[in-house]
Amino acid sequence: MKVTNKIVYKQLDQLMSESPTEKLDDESKWVIFSDLHMGDGSSTDDFKRNASLFEQVVDRYYRRKDFSMLLNGDVEELQRFPLKKIIEQWKPIYKLFDDFANDDKLVKTIGNHDLQLSVLDKLPFDYNLTEGQRFDYKGKDIFVFHGHQASKKYQERNQLVGFTLKYFANPLGIKNYSVSHSSKKQYNIEKRVYHYSVYRKVMSIIGHTHRPLFESLHKVERLKFKIEQLCRQYNIAPPEDESDIKSLIKSHKKELLSYHKANVDHNLQNYVYNTLFHIPCLFNSGTVIGKRGITCIEIEDGNISLVHWFDKNISKKYLQQTGYAPEQLDNSDCYRMVINRDTLNYIFTRIHFLS
Repeated sequence: MKVTNKIVYKQLDQLMSESPTEKLDDESKWVIFSDLHMGDGSSTDDFKRNASLFEQVVDRYYRRKDFSMLLNGDVEELQRFPLKKIIEQWKPIYKLFDDFANDDKLVKTIGNHDLQLSVLDKLPFDYNLTEGQRFDYKGKDIFVFHGHQASKKYQERNQLVGFTLKYFANPLGIKNYSVSHSSKKQYNIEKRVYHYSVYRKVMSIIGHTHRPLFESLHKVERLKFKIEQLCRQYNIAPPEDESDIKSLIKSHKKELLSYHKANVDHNLQNYVYNTLFHIPCLFNSGTVIGKRGITCIEIEDGNISLVHWFDKNISKKYLQQTGYAPEQLDNSDCYRMVINRDTLNYIFTRIHFLS
């Protein structure tokens, strides 16, 4: 094992041992968001674009359906903006957070962009603040943390990054540049968390890279897997179903080709992290500041789902293609789309036997 990995594994062991643990059963309902990067409402505030969508989703869906909410790091963009200005700008959002917290249904973890929260003498909110969170599901561990802890360099250089963003990027109107723009950094962080999770036989849920992951599979792998499944299904399907299956295959192929055209760096996209078996131990909730909407992780009824929320006025592609079934939120322009779903029992069975 490389020295860097040993250091990271030791950090993650300590983080997991110090994280509070909560029982999780098939009646539990949790939604996990990460990477809001809330700012002051100016043109360099990355949260501004999806702020209204996020507010509607949290208030009109998760709050009404009695979910608990875990905000998994980088909620405030404190490397660019003062906390006081962020809270003043986004009072309705903090009112929602307060509502969850008052019902003891809010957990907030710390990321690298809001790391200052851990050293402030007095916080303007009374939230359950931690660096990591563990869930005990039938004796199995689900380990939730932001993800920067898997990078030794991020721990050492966080202050320098903050200085650069605040005094150079902000005055020039440059938006946030982070690990989410580097395939190499994304891959290295994911790989370390993946191998740690395999080693410890835990399910890990992170954010930080802004890249949604489900069962250790990136978008490309998920699409390939779906196409393979549909091809097998086509051979045994009744004639009346063949047309629908062909349409799905065509749709997934088109999406896969579009992704490859938009992403030049394919060498790093060997997404299964070079293990003998594909082990579904790594999940990533993605980000709230995506160009086409919001992604999150839901845990409900013993299932875990990767969910995409979007505003049809911003991105209509998901309404136009087959392969997904978006659900409209009330009579709004907001739509919820389940990208992947599986049972926690099945996932932990694979982790147990294949790790």
